[in-house]
Amino acid sequence: MKDTDRYPNAESYDRLRRSARDLIDHGVSPPHCGGNLSVDALQLLYEQASRAETAGDALKLLHELQTYQVELDLLYEQLQANEHEISEELAHYRSLYEQAPVAYLIVANDGEIIEGNQAASVLFGQSTTDLAGNALSSVLAPGEEVTVNTLLRNSGNEEPASASFELPDRRRVKIIARSAAARDSILMILIEATANAATS
Repeated sequence: MKDTDRYPNAESYDRLRRSARDLIDHGVSPPHCGGNLSVDALQLLYEQASRAETAGDALKLLHELQTYQVELDLLYEQLQANEHEISEELAHYRSLYEQAPVAYLIVANDGEIIEGNQAASVLFGQSTTDLAGNALSSVLAPGEEVTVNTLLRNSGNEEPASASFELPDRRRVKIIARSAAARDSILMILIEATANAATS
């Protein structure tokens, strides 16, 4: 198997190989993160290096193995950096969701609340843990089931669906809903009608 077969992006592979060889040539390599050669492989290399007719091949093989090892270590470092970057980005967007001044809900296609942010917790007077698992209609005033079902059906359209609902304490809330990209849940924004009127 060719080296480029293992790396579909030949340009990336060439750059990785050049970096590895440059590090070896300068006697600097990244921290060794991969596995070590087995005893049998080391014994075979030693035997080949001990015989004059195979010593050159053994040295070439050893150099190639060193290069592969440095390539793996460079890839491992890049994966760690990518993982750190993704973790930071995830934490950033999670914070935006949790700390948003407007109420957000993620609802299953059947209307069950999957999760809500802190503003949703304040709006409904329940902790986010208590909200999860409840039907959306159960946190609204009685008699809103038909409108909820219509909203859920319409959320799959190209344009966001919206409807006005009454809460058990007679406050009104406007819900704007849209299916998630994977179509496995529905994203909702909830705006109190009184708050909306005050800002318009």
